[in-house]
Amino acid sequence: MPFTRRAALALAAAPLAASLATPGLAQSTGDFPNRPLRMVIPFPPGGGSDILGRLLAQRIGDVIGQPVVPENRSGAGGNIGTDAVAKASPDGYTLVTVFNTIVVNQFIFRTMPFDLKRDLAPVARVALAPTVIAGGPKLKARDLAEVVAITRAQPGLLNHGTPGLGTITHVSAELMDSMSGGKLTHVHYRGTGPAVTACVAGEVELVSAPWSAVEQLVKGGQLRALGNLAAQDSPLMPGVPTVAQAANLPGYAVDNWGAVLAPAGIPAAILARIAEAVRMAVDTPEGKAAMAARGIESAWADGGTLARIIEEEGTRWEPVIRKADIRVE
Repeated sequence: MPFTRRAALALAAAPLAASLATPGLAQSTGDFPNRPLRMVIPFPPGGGSDILGRLLAQRIGDVIGQPVVPENRSGAGGNIGTDAVAKASPDGYTLVTVFNTIVVNQFIFRTMPFDLKRDLAPVARVALAPTVIAGGPKLKARDLAEVVAITRAQPGLLNHGTPGLGTITHVSAELMDSMSGGKLTHVHYRGTGPAVTACVAGEVELVSAPWSAVEQLVKGGQLRALGNLAAQDSPLMPGVPTVAQAANLPGYAVDNWGAVLAPAGIPAAILARIAEAVRMAVDTPEGKAAMAARGIESAWADGGTLARIIEEEGTRWEPVIRKADIRVE
């Protein structure tokens, strides 16, 4: 049953009732939100970021009683769209859906248009996107163990499609190369959608992508799911072994998480109101079901936890990127 605007705003504001009773705090939020919000998606349509961003826009809009308009602004591994949000007015009306590629970017780009920790405010982690390495019609190997054997015997023979240089699916494959002693040739596209399309068309033998972007292609037989990048089996990908199991690489694990950020400097009361609306959008039975239907696992965590995750991810990925010498001018 859809929310009315009055009911939705009351629900979104309920956890803040005590703080809003503080003198002057209510005035700082005014009647926020009193107009549509914008959800920037820093990748092209068709990929995991787009699927998550559009779902978040719809569900957050239902909670706050205002439209949240999705806007694809792709390029530079997500930097272009994210930079637009970093430079937007910190009034709560502009948000961005990011994946952990945004953490990787700070180590692969020689110059960054924004500082992730200084210019953006963590709102919440919202999702884990089960991610799979899949084979297309051109791949002759039967499984991931055979893929690894080929990459060791004939380094560079197999081509692996990525949604861009330095994206999390690219560096996850570099991590597999590093741990296995093999070598894939990484072919970079402008987003997950184009990379998946290229694999289906036989331009590359392999692609790594969120399950949400390839599920129907796997079920339809156009792609073969070879390995789940995470440490644990995913209920959304029954029967798909982990890369650690399938390639005999103990310790291999990559979580592909999605989050919402806002411009730094946003008033604390407005940030808290947005964060609660995001929680209500994803951390409820209805939100979890909507995400699962799109191949995404709901995994809400508050802004403080997200800040710690960003710090830990940086510590993990920087040495992998340095070893692979991934650089963007």
